[in-house]
Amino acid sequence: MKTGILTALLLAGALCSGAATTKESKDVRAMISKVNDTWQQHNSPETWAFWDNAAYHTGNMEAYFLTGNENWLDYSRRWAEHNQWKGAKSDNRAAWKYDYGEDDEHVLFGDWQICFQTYADLYNILPEDHKIRRAREVMEYEMSTPANDYWWWSDGLYMVMPVMTKLHKITGNRKYLDKLYEYVLVSDSIMYDASEGLYYRDAKYVYPKHKSINGKKDFWARGDGWVLAGLAKVLKDLPEDYAHRKFFEDKFVRMADGVIALQQPEGHWTRSMADPEHAPGYETSGTAFFTYGLLWGINNGYLTDAKYLDAALKGWKYLSSVALQKDGSVGYVQPIGEKAIPGQVVDRNSVSNFGTGAFLLAACEYVRYLERESSGDRAFWSDLAWKIAHPVLSNMAEGKLRENMQVEVSPNWDGRDKAVTYMETFGRLMAGIAPWLSLPDDGTAEGSRRAQLRQWALKAYANAVDPDSPDYLLWRSEGQPLVDAAYIAESFIRGYEALWMPLDDTTKQRYIDEFTRLRRIDPPYTNWLLFSSTIESFLAKAGATYDEFRINSAIRKVEEWYTGDGWYADGPEFAFDYYSSYVFHPMYLETLQNMKDAGKYSRIDYGRYYDRALRRARKYSIVLERMISPEGTFPVFGRSIPYRMAAMQPLAMMAWKGQLPEGLTHGQVRAALSTTMRRMFADDKENFNDGGFLTIGFAGRQPNVADWYTNNGSLYMTSLSFLPLGLPASHPFWTDAAQPWTQCKAWSGKPFPKDHLWKDSKRPDDRF
Repeated sequence: MKTGILTALLLAGALCSGAATTKESKDVRAMISKVNDTWQQHNSPETWAFWDNAAYHTGNMEAYFLTGNENWLDYSRRWAEHNQWKGAKSDNRAAWKYDYGEDDEHVLFGDWQICFQTYADLYNILPEDHKIRRAREVMEYEMSTPANDYWWWSDGLYMVMPVMTKLHKITGNRKYLDKLYEYVLVSDSIMYDASEGLYYRDAKYVYPKHKSINGKKDFWARGDGWVLAGLAKVLKDLPEDYAHRKFFEDKFVRMADGVIALQQPEGHWTRSMADPEHAPGYETSGTAFFTYGLLWGINNGYLTDAKYLDAALKGWKYLSSVALQKDGSVGYVQPIGEKAIPGQVVDRNSVSNFGTGAFLLAACEYVRYLERESSGDRAFWSDLAWKIAHPVLSNMAEGKLRENMQVEVSPNWDGRDKAVTYMETFGRLMAGIAPWLSLPDDGTAEGSRRAQLRQWALKAYANAVDPDSPDYLLWRSEGQPLVDAAYIAESFIRGYEALWMPLDDTTKQRYIDEFTRLRRIDPPYTNWLLFSSTIESFLAKAGATYDEFRINSAIRKVEEWYTGDGWYADGPEFAFDYYSSYVFHPMYLETLQNMKDAGKYSRIDYGRYYDRALRRARKYSIVLERMISPEGTFPVFGRSIPYRMAAMQPLAMMAWKGQLPEGLTHGQVRAALSTTMRRMFADDKENFNDGGFLTIGFAGRQPNVADWYTNNGSLYMTSLSFLPLGLPASHPFWTDAAQPWTQCKAWSGKPFPKDHLWKDSKRPDDRF
């Protein structure tokens, strides 16, 4: 690829990312640059991997993801290489220790393990086994021991909790999550004050054995800052279905309450949080970690009350106007220690590596907050989603879709009832935009559109099953309704709380009845088996009567049809098309997830099958990302190609679910999908007819590529690429800097991940 094309694409991506579109966000970005450049100009990366430097690098990596500054990435890479991708370096396991120690034998001490966070981040950008080999060796050895008190001081929760979730995400080894919970419970027994929601630094400081100078509880700001920030990082990577996820969510919110209750009017937290007189004055490290944690909770929907935003903004005001110095240094950082010390001097010249890293974390999260409404890519996606959905839902809400939709069918249409078009249109559209419509109302322009679409959708859902409505769908004739009823069920799965639960009891029962009646259809021996399993598993999730045989039979056949390396055959014979995208990966995962959600127990262990299916989907998403050319095109092959962007559904789904595999970052996936979407839906192409409905084609009006079953309702499957719109606007998927995707890197001479076979794990045995 010519360098000019790459430059133009990346420039377009940077401009479209909406970075720094407000004066304040520009100012904060400038602060980030000044602070980080100042630090790196005066400090070599060739330093040890102990906690103080490693904490800085957690902030540096966050700054890299936000800005895309390659110099900052290189700085962390050089640091990791200098340390041989290790923490403490002893190879004699018999000598490994986890009490306090700065020598190479303290391999199991958390202060030597925080470096693994950055190594994992670097691995995720360019996967090479040596980057996490030591991390896995150390942590997996640790988890094999009977000890469970590894995190005996509050700092350790920041140092190591995120290591556990990052390595779980990379390896899929559930033991990381099991031990995470076990170790935290032990930490809580040592130093957690449940009445305050806060942590003492360690057992020595627990009240009333230890008190501040005024007889109060002595909560050390940096110690609690470590924990709140660590919990935010953990929640970022915890799987949605993790058994103890709510434990961590509740702990995070409870701790945020405890933190904001002790904030000083000027915005900072004193070193002894509950007793400002114990060690009065400014302190930056704890304040920065608190501000980061609060902003992360706000940006990700955990902290919704105005009191949290007020506290975060006050914290940022202190950081930007008091802690930040004119020369780009970050002052008022309490020196290395473990407690608030009366009389200790902490002033503007009190600068440290870990304090700088904490400032970068807070500043980056503040930028995400400021730019949550200004992402050019998100604006394009949401505008396109609105353009596609508006004519459908506005008409169907009034019972006028049949009356007003301009229907187009394939030139070689097979003669079936054209009324199948309306169910195809509605079901496929809703399956794609359900996550977006599930976001809470937020008062933004996008939010207003979203609320309107949701309101129309709920009315349309009712009309779809109301026999007296002109838009009652074609449920009871033809075989095609089995397909598109599955997409309607999928929309309920993806928007359960926002789209299924608000429906009235009559409408819900009508759906249950219609879904049940579809058992009359004997699905062909292809991907159609998953349409049955999706519907039946949704019924199980909704508490209705379901057909276990249809579900388990589909699961067994899908397993038989897996060909390897992420691909499924469409039945007994392999077909080189995108049906692994359209149906197999998403509906197989959702079938298994529904059965897990419903708590159903059968011969098939749904949880173990899900874990393996997820691994396959992650591999397939790598394949899809590599298919996107530097110009934003992907190969056109196989049947049903007019489904357009639906070919990218698994990649979009992994982004939405927070399951992007190593080698795929938020910034590169968003840039790749956005460029492709723009290329496909360019204004000069006839993608829409005069009524605003989709036309038959791939990138414009191209009716000759239609199959015998294609109508323009079929094409609303393109909305399945919109799944990441279900992520908050402040999520890194939308706010991270645009990055070159794999083909851009490969054709421009940049390093890129090598591809390799992902061998399948052993098929789980039936329970009985």
